[in-house]
Amino acid sequence: MPRLWVAVGCLLQLVALIVAALLGNDLFLVLQAALFAVLCAAVQCGLALVRPGALGFGDVTVTLVMGLAVGTAGLWGVVVWWLAMGVLGLVWMLLWRRFDWQGDTPYAGKVPFAPVIVVAAAVALGVCG
Repeated sequence: MPRLWVAVGCLLQLVALIVAALLGNDLFLVLQAALFAVLCAAVQCGLALVRPGALGFGDVTVTLVMGLAVGTAGLWGVVVWWLAMGVLGLVWMLLWRRFDWQGDTPYAGKVPFAPVIVVAAAVALGVCG
C-alpha cells in the first residue's frame, strides 16, 4: 500500500509540474525535475545496495518524490539538498540515538531517514527555490 501512495504522489506531482510548466511556458522544467528525481533516486538506491540495511527502499521512494520538487530548482537546488541531507542526517542520527524510545523493540537503534530527506528538500527549496 505505501508504494501505491508513492506512485499516486509522483503522478500528482508530475501533473502539478506540467500545469506549472504550461502556465510558465517552460516545459523543460518537467524534464529537468524528472531527470533529477530519477538520478537522485538511483544514487540513493546505489547507496542502499552498497550497505544493505543502512537505507531502505522507502528512503529511495521518498527521494524520488522529493526529487521531483527539488529538481525544479536545478542543479544548485539538488546540490544544496544533498548537502543538507548530509548535515541534517548527522544531527538527526545523533539525536535519535540519544533519545531513542524504541530501546526495547526490534527497531532499537534503527534511525528513520525519510524525515531528513523531506526536511532537507524543504531547506533546499527555501534556499534555491
